[in-house]
Amino acid sequence: MATVKFTLKKITKDIEAAEKKLRALRREVIEADRKRIDLNLRSLEKARGIIGVVCRPLVHYGQVFRTKPKK
Repeated sequence: MATVKFTLKKITKDIEAAEKKLRALRREVIEADRKRIDLNLRSLEKARGIIGVVCRPLVHYGQVFRTKPKK
């Protein structure tokens, strides 16, 4: 059986870039638009959180942890 490896690193970087743009834009718009931007920011945070939980990195802080083999 073949294994498929993929990463969502680019997607998370795109989400972070979109959040940064929205935060910068938030200061310059009227109150009604700020509420819409806040909703978008919350959605982006939830999406990034879901991706972070579902697609955990294999290596954490440069270390790989393995379990002991069962005998």
